[in-house]
Amino acid sequence: MITKSYELELITPCFCGGAEPEQQAEIRAPSIRGQLRWWFRTLGGFKSLALQGMGVRQQEDLIFGTVAGNGGRAGQLLVRVNALSPSREVVDDESMNARPGTERGYLLFPLRAEKKGKPEERRRDRGVFNKNAQAGSAAPCFRLQLCWRGDPALATDLDALAAVFGHLGALGFRSRRAMGALAFRSGSPNLNAALRRFQSRNSVVVRQLSANSPSDAILALARWLKSWRSHGRSGKNNDEQKTPGFQYAKHDHDLASKKHPGPAYRPALGLPMLTAYGNWSLEKPDKPGGTKGRFASPVLLRPHKDPQGKWHALIIFVDAHKWPDGKPVYLNGQQRQIAMVTLADGTRSPALYEAMKNDNRLSEFLG
Repeated sequence: MITKSYELELITPCFCGGAEPEQQAEIRAPSIRGQLRWWFRTLGGFKSLALQGMGVRQQEDLIFGTVAGNGGRAGQLLVRVNALSPSREVVDDESMNARPGTERGYLLFPLRAEKKGKPEERRRDRGVFNKNAQAGSAAPCFRLQLCWRGDPALATDLDALAAVFGHLGALGFRSRRAMGALAFRSGSPNLNAALRRFQSRNSVVVRQLSANSPSDAILALARWLKSWRSHGRSGKNNDEQKTPGFQYAKHDHDLASKKHPGPAYRPALGLPMLTAYGNWSLEKPDKPGGTKGRFASPVLLRPHKDPQGKWHALIIFVDAHKWPDGKPVYLNGQQRQIAMVTLADGTRSPALYEAMKNDNRLSEFLG
């Protein structure tokens, strides 16, 4: 058996819980195993196994195991974690400096306490590691071990999978929205070299904004996302109307509030979406106005610390999980289509997703 060890840091606040996430945060091997599997599937499996004629599903069954049908079998990859002691610090939006109307509040809105009375009466919501996430402070660290019981020739590929997870991955609640971001404490592997070992490396596009610290990266990512998704309650804010996403958000607002016919934009960035003017769902709800079905956003926000200690605010566009062409969305129980554009290769992609990907404020991230 081949064992590989990696030291990883939690560089932004991490809400990673087990059976009682509202009481404590803890790092668990099954959570990391699930993340490794997600990145493996997203990147189309290993090139080396594809050259042997193995499809992604076959590769996944070999590495991670399967319980499908009558022939279930254990995977050949074991994941072990020398974890941090569980954190019993439990927070809400106020203690995380994420009040409504702030950039951090835009990313952490689910933390808003139900009770808004005296501070001692507010319901605390989630256990957290690295609450403050300040540059220069010691970030919580844990050791990840990957134990491989299969063909030794695949050890380098598994190193590549760990590299992708350590550079681009995150753990826990709001991990798609800048929380629970990871970094290698030492011996950071090369991300581009790792990505080249996967069959569908181009299914993930990584771009960046500049940042000087973890908190700066969180703020930059929050402002960027808000500039694409928000058009405000009144629609009369001059600064907001200058943002690139204003017309897309206004169109969908009018589509719901005025019952206009036509395609939609914003549901391609995640569902369910509940608003004052309409409820959007992935499937037709049981009753008008209800919501049904989830669609995880294909746009991931990741603060990143490179091997030189420099900070980056990464936006990861996951083409492998973007909204499929022809699939409808439901607005207050009524079927709508997602607005699509035709790309140079003849394929079709969500219009808002492609506009975000081509935002001229972003630069390429070379890893």
